[in-house]
Amino acid sequence: MKLKTGIWLIAVTTVVIVAAAVIVFVRQGSTADTAQAADPNADNQTIQRAGYPNSQYADPAPIKEKPNPQAVQYAGKPVIQACTLLSVGDLTALGMKVGSRPDPNVVNFDRSYLVGDGSGPLTSSSISLPDADGLALNKCSYELNTTDGTTGDLLSVAVAQPGYQQDLDLKLFRESPNARFTVGPVKAFWKDTLANVPAGEAGEAALVAGDTYVDFHAQSKGTATAGKLPELVKRMAQHLATQTATPTGPVIVDYDSPVFRKSVAQPCPMLTADVVSPAIGTEASPLVEEMPGTAVGNLIMGDASAHNYVELSCERGTGQDDPLSRIALTLTAYSFLSDDAAKAYVDSAPANGQSSPATVGDKARILSDASGQTKGQLVFAKGRFAFTLYLADHAGHPDGVSAADVSRLLVPAARKMLADFHQQ
Repeated sequence: MKLKTGIWLIAVTTVVIVAAAVIVFVRQGSTADTAQAADPNADNQTIQRAGYPNSQYADPAPIKEKPNPQAVQYAGKPVIQACTLLSVGDLTALGMKVGSRPDPNVVNFDRSYLVGDGSGPLTSSSISLPDADGLALNKCSYELNTTDGTTGDLLSVAVAQPGYQQDLDLKLFRESPNARFTVGPVKAFWKDTLANVPAGEAGEAALVAGDTYVDFHAQSKGTATAGKLPELVKRMAQHLATQTATPTGPVIVDYDSPVFRKSVAQPCPMLTADVVSPAIGTEASPLVEEMPGTAVGNLIMGDASAHNYVELSCERGTGQDDPLSRIALTLTAYSFLSDDAAKAYVDSAPANGQSSPATVGDKARILSDASGQTKGQLVFAKGRFAFTLYLADHAGHPDGVSAADVSRLLVPAARKMLADFHQQ
């Protein structure tokens, strides 16, 4: 929890990274890759992209965002989504490269946003103003590649509006004469160090437009953002002015790659309130947390076959901005190029204990520990898409739910999701 008084009183925030239970396969390509070639695996299934000299992922930078014209309403007002203010496209335009990994994680690319359904309450950890470098209900975060191809600087933006942020008081900002510039209704503030943030330190900025507050945080580890942050803040201010006049919905993270020319399953639209609420035992909130993979990966299955894939993960449940306090469903979608690959994924998932078949989609298994009492999750396939689904409840079930609970709670949820899956 963080309290800001005045314009630039910055407290220390501890960031906790939580590793959820995942199924691990051998992935071709790693941060130890050093070879540079047009086709490093000599299989016509990989490409190189500028700015990722050490990558041997199938495609290290395939993301292509799609606009979403449908604004989300909360408490009677449109929500200004954080990722509409700072997008992958904005970073690319300024020569910044998002860190490349096919497996979703909270460091490379993490975004929390509000959707249009769900009546459960929202709970913010911050008092008055949110922190982009901490917890927030409406937030977008990226890790960037440095010029030598390693990961480096961290960028985060958080948005607060009165409907979901308690005690939001922007009077000091509105009355301050210290704005660096204005764009329409937007006033921008930043520290002098933003233009050249020393390695190991942070650059910070704030934007205010009416009753909307935007917090921006840049943690410098290398050279990825050198001299570019003021221009990035100006872009954000222009976007905020546009969104204030004509708000839109959260951008859709899509993929465009010569080594993956098919559509990608989007897990967040599958986690509707009527799917989530029965499984978690209470009303789902409109908060979702999405972690898109930032590369096309290549999985080696148990039968030694290799398959290109794209992976996205989404969590939805109760409305706390702290994931350790939520009860939520976590759905990870794996998009492959063939039905056989999706089924092979289900077959290759390590049981680590018990495994039993389930009637979901084209093929499904319920996995748990040897006792059947913990680490329960559902793995299933539909067409060329595979999914893992588990219940995240760190307080009530820190080691995961039982196989019986998977059958009782998650199997019905998965069936309902797949019934509407064709509508994506």
